[in-house]
Amino acid sequence: MLFCRGVIKVLFSTETFAMGVNAPARTVVFDSLRKFDGKEHRKLLPGEYIQMAGRAGRRGLDNIGTVIVMCRDEIPEESDLKNLIVGKPTRLESQFRLTYTMILHLLRVEELKVEDMLKRSFAEFHAQKNLPEKEKLLLQMLCQPTKTIDCIKGEPTIEEYYEMALEAEAHRESITEAIMQLHSSQQFLTPGRLVVVKSKSDDDHLLGVIVKTPSAALKQYIILVLTGDCMSSAIVPSSSNQNEKESGDFKQGYFVIPKGKRGMEDEYFSSVSTRKSSGVINIKLPYKGDASGMGFEVRAIENKEIMSICTSKIKIDQVRLLEDPSQTVYSKTVQMLIKEQPDGNKYPAALDAIKDLKMKDMLLVENYHAYQRLLKKMSENKCHGCIKLKEHIALMKEQKKYKDQLNELKYQMSDEALQQMPEFQGRIDVLKEIHYIDSDLVVQLKGRVACEMNSGEELISTECLLENQLDDLEPEEAVAIMSALVFQQRNTSEPSLTPKLADARKRIYDTAIRLGNLQREFKVPVDPEEYARDHLKFGLVEVVYEWAKGTPFADICELTDVSEGLIVRTIVRLDETCREFRNAASIMGNSALYKKMETASNAIKRDIVFAASLYITGI
Repeated sequence: MLFCRGVIKVLFSTETFAMGVNAPARTVVFDSLRKFDGKEHRKLLPGEYIQMAGRAGRRGLDNIGTVIVMCRDEIPEESDLKNLIVGKPTRLESQFRLTYTMILHLLRVEELKVEDMLKRSFAEFHAQKNLPEKEKLLLQMLCQPTKTIDCIKGEPTIEEYYEMALEAEAHRESITEAIMQLHSSQQFLTPGRLVVVKSKSDDDHLLGVIVKTPSAALKQYIILVLTGDCMSSAIVPSSSNQNEKESGDFKQGYFVIPKGKRGMEDEYFSSVSTRKSSGVINIKLPYKGDASGMGFEVRAIENKEIMSICTSKIKIDQVRLLEDPSQTVYSKTVQMLIKEQPDGNKYPAALDAIKDLKMKDMLLVENYHAYQRLLKKMSENKCHGCIKLKEHIALMKEQKKYKDQLNELKYQMSDEALQQMPEFQGRIDVLKEIHYIDSDLVVQLKGRVACEMNSGEELISTECLLENQLDDLEPEEAVAIMSALVFQQRNTSEPSLTPKLADARKRIYDTAIRLGNLQREFKVPVDPEEYARDHLKFGLVEVVYEWAKGTPFADICELTDVSEGLIVRTIVRLDETCREFRNAASIMGNSALYKKMETASNAIKRDIVFAASLYITGI
């Protein structure tokens, strides 16, 4: 006030002076560009600098405002100064928080719903701003014509079939993942074992043979898979109807018959017995090629990409496939793979997860049986084996994607999409559980009492009152315990309490822990211990007790390491808490508590603590 009058020419102050007081100056001097924010020493943020520097220059008196940065030790870097003066300000974040008092007050007002309050918060601003666009998009989607599936066998059952297929796939993935972790599976995953490998396109899976197992150098399986597409047109005869008829066993490709009987057989098998593999891979992976009119690929894969382990096993020549590649050997391997495909099936039979692979986990076994039941139901469905199945599945995928997008849009436009909606629902459930509201969200007596509690945590304050925790305490002791609800400093010296005050402290702390556990049970993001520590701070219980008994202010300051300003602030807020408790006692019809709170309020309302502020009285 003296500075604004111009009586004080130089004022040393903290940054708080620049935050809300209208006190411009000709010059602002920064003693340092670093500050302690309660946790660490850090550089000033651009927003903090602008707030303080903006005080320089008095409107109507100065043409220019001067800002001086003192360089005691070293001159700041140019980049640091640039970031400080013209850097981006700190991003605004919504500090809107749901409280039980707010919910209870809004439930008592019929004209305004809690959901409406949430929508109007800054946290939901951007989401609500985009609502008109989303409504427009929703109308466009609803106007789009949807393709219908015409079944050639009568009433369509493709939707049921598709749902079963999705469920079966989910079961299969969990089972396959578990199978690949089993020790017994590793015994089967040896070179020559046929496996079904996941296709990159997810359209159809591929039959392959293990060529090499994982090693220290390469922790992946090397597998040769049939891709089915022949890349070289020279290998596939353009006009060989006769060959097609003669090689009826090889429906998926053309079988090139070797010129001499010995050519392939001897060359192929002689190497298996005479030369041992060194483990070296001399081909670049993935290695693609054609053999016997069939496209193949040698690739390195993770074990999670193996869909199933087949019962079949073939002889392979690891040396001629990886170290010294031979087209003849690749042809022979591809032919053997084709031969292993049974008539009408793409893949050989798979090993049984329970009998062969000894899967014993109860949950996995149940999943396996559920998977088998689904496969059986799918085979009985009239869509199974239909010539239009692939086309209809593609249509179903399209329809499902359309429905999911539609549902997502509707959800985003609904109240359920609000960020704080899950927490709101959890808090509503807590209020129902402790009977502050009924099942129709009508506020009950306990809820009306909680509505009076504004200075302390509403649930702890209300439960403390309704459990009559203050009944056996004197007014001085009651107001001392109540100070835990309004005092805000966490780290203080330990107060010395009388046995009666110590018991009261334990009672209210246990109440807070119980309420914390209840909130956690209903998915409100609360840790019970932290909840109790944050809302009950007992550092000034002894100080307030002595003050209420009439001890001078100078003497009570000796009882604690808390600053005088905080002591005064806490006691002033306590007077407001006494008034709230008195109003609550009136609602409850508890005249004894009403008188006790009146006495407690009078006991603390004295001397310098309640002296009128200079801001009100002037100088």
